[in-house]
Amino acid sequence: MLESTLNDLTMLAIPGEFRSAHGEWTAMLPDDTEIVVADALGRPCGLGIQKAIAIVQSRAGLETRARQLLAPLGKIDGEWRLVALDFGIQARNRDCEFLMCFAFQAANPDLAVADPYVEVGFALSSEPTGASVGPLFILMIQTMAGFAA
Repeated sequence: MLESTLNDLTMLAIPGEFRSAHGEWTAMLPDDTEIVVADALGRPCGLGIQKAIAIVQSRAGLETRARQLLAPLGKIDGEWRLVALDFGIQARNRDCEFLMCFAFQAANPDLAVADPYVEVGFALSSEPTGASVGPLFILMIQTMAGFAA
């Protein structure tokens, strides 16, 4: 079953294989967006792979919703770039199904001393009665310090 799921994900434009990194597994989409899934007994987690397939297939709509949350944080000269879809340890630690991780790229990197890195968490939410209310968004803002060369 896992081999079939891995093959399905690879067919969704994730070239090559997942690579083990820090207790998780990563793969890259052609646009350099990283896919992160948890480890399960030395292999990529099957459930994480299934979630990744579903999210990659519906990525455009979900990314649009996440970017709407980022609009108030926008800077005039630059753009938010999706750098990762995380179904691994960080998503679990934040009680999310997955995270969309964005980095701000300044139009003039020479002026950027610290650019924000933002994780938008998607969590399934339900009312106490069990009725689904749709996705719950969790916004976490971090700043990564660095200087452009």
